[in-house]
Amino acid sequence: MEREEVTKLTPEKVVKILKEKGTIVNYEEAKTILSFIKTIANISVNQYLSGRDLDLINPKQ
Repeated sequence: MEREEVTKLTPEKVVKILKEKGTIVNYEEAKTILSFIKTIANISVNQYLSGRDLDLINPKQ
């Protein structure tokens, strides 16, 4: 199995990707979007690692 190259998502790439999908954002907006994505990703990983996500999937009755 080949390993894929990991590339960093930059504000410039966010602007380009969203433009291709029909959404126009400027560089500062792209930075804000990236910051939000990183925050959500960190919260998700922390919840998964602490086991709290299991409470959402299988709530206690």
